[in-house]
Amino acid sequence: MTAEVPDKQYFKIGEVAKLASLNTSVLRFWESEFDILKPLKSRTGQRLYSRDDLALVLSIKQLLYDEKLTIAGARSRLCRRQAQGNGETALREKSEQERSILKEIHQELKKLRDSL
Repeated sequence: MTAEVPDKQYFKIGEVAKLASLNTSVLRFWESEFDILKPLKSRTGQRLYSRDDLALVLSIKQLLYDEKLTIAGARSRLCRRQAQGNGETALREKSEQERSILKEIHQELKKLRDSL
């Protein structure tokens, strides 16, 4: 990123292009190539990129320009990252559920011990 990111929730396409040092036409093309890049649109049709969208644009740029991946390769890498993130979330949720179950078992065992 060449410029400091302003502290706001949404960015217009021109702002994202400037922050990422890209042309707006490149951003519009990437929207058609990467399904996960879907900025909101205002009532007037203006693209509104969230901070997550901006981070995604910078990731795509890094994959394509720095790592020299093809669009298909970058798409595949982003899908894998997303799947890993979903897997980590599922593991975290599962471990929280297991902790909760263990707490319940512990409390039941305490009750049993106290009743003896």
